[in-house]
Amino acid sequence: MKKRVLLVVEGPAVDALWPICVSRPPYMLRCGATLLWEKWAAWLKPDLLHFFCQTELAEVVAERTGHPVNRMVDWGNADIWVLDARWLLPRKCHFNLHELSRDVLLHCAGRTVGLRIDTGRQPLHPGVCRWLDSGGTGDFPETDAGAHEVPGVVIDHLWDVVNCNPEQIAADFDTLAAREPECLMTAEAKNGAHFLEPGSIYHGAGAQVGPQVVLDARGGPIILGANVRIDPHTYVEGPAALGENSVIFGSKIRAGSTIGPACRVGGEVEASVFLGWANKHHDGFLGHSLVGEWVNLGAMTTNSDLKNNYGPVKVTQRGVSVNTGEIKVGSFLADHTKTGIGTLLPTGGMIGFAGNIFGGHGVIPKYIPEFIWGGNGAFVEHHPAKARQTAEAVCRRRNVPFTGAQARLFDSIFAQSRKHRELFLRG
Repeated sequence: MKKRVLLVVEGPAVDALWPICVSRPPYMLRCGATLLWEKWAAWLKPDLLHFFCQTELAEVVAERTGHPVNRMVDWGNADIWVLDARWLLPRKCHFNLHELSRDVLLHCAGRTVGLRIDTGRQPLHPGVCRWLDSGGTGDFPETDAGAHEVPGVVIDHLWDVVNCNPEQIAADFDTLAAREPECLMTAEAKNGAHFLEPGSIYHGAGAQVGPQVVLDARGGPIILGANVRIDPHTYVEGPAALGENSVIFGSKIRAGSTIGPACRVGGEVEASVFLGWANKHHDGFLGHSLVGEWVNLGAMTTNSDLKNNYGPVKVTQRGVSVNTGEIKVGSFLADHTKTGIGTLLPTGGMIGFAGNIFGGHGVIPKYIPEFIWGGNGAFVEHHPAKARQTAEAVCRRRNVPFTGAQARLFDSIFAQSRKHRELFLRG
């Protein structure tokens, strides 16, 4: 049988995905219960899986996935899929990927998102080979393959992750329910907890639900990952996904929220995505937001996700103002961001990688680039050695190694962001 090869590429420029995608390729964003690349691996079930990305990220991607990165090999006679994993199929999609021609470019929402080629009939186009050899970044190269329009949406902006999250939670639930029907709840109440629509609640191995917890799946399914712990007096409203090894402390988790693996979350969360290993232990509201890994939100950190005039929200990315066209937009916090107690995050606020920010006297700026320390209008550069030292301490507390590849990524991001940081500090 012909082997199936999946090549996951970074795709077009990621400036529109700043600040979250300075430390990861877009395919390592989480939407629903899974990372974007994990969805395609589950759908296509490839025999071989390779990743392509900008050089600065390659070492970390290889470490995180355990698969080859930026390596062109002779795949021989193979059914090869080259995909930008920002393309998401809708829930209950009847489109059959495997019925596509084996020499076709895939178009979705106005741009090319993939290529399928049978190398037994013809080799990969030289332009595609050169593109992959340089990391598979930027638009798909032109080829002589035919074109096919495919259904779905494309994650072009960070707020797209938040907006697509409810449907992707439901789609991931469908996959889990079909694969492990024995893990669906069967009772409406247990130990003082209440399960509304229990058949729409997935219960991973070792998940613990405390007394006086309400899991309300009437508006959409709820996914509890393995070893999740939900403490008493928590309300979870579906659709929602709680990742493995996360702990929820007497919280309100509103519809459309994903809490990634190994998070600690308290207070109120609405329509937000935590990528993983983040801490929001204390009270405070977070809505329509995207939170990177290893973020720590101090007690009573709270954001706005709606302007007083109910108008469309603008964000600032790399110093450039962008109109989202959306009325509800919260905060976007890059990996290793820290906020002090009482920090107030503005509507559409963005904090860059390794920011250490505190408020206390009003709302902080809407745009803060990478490696910034301070608050109350007084900001300085956050030295990368100190940021790494903090990251090492945080990872050690979770028994996760802080590797040399991660340390080198800190230095790379610090160097790349120097111009933006200098402009910000200059005022």
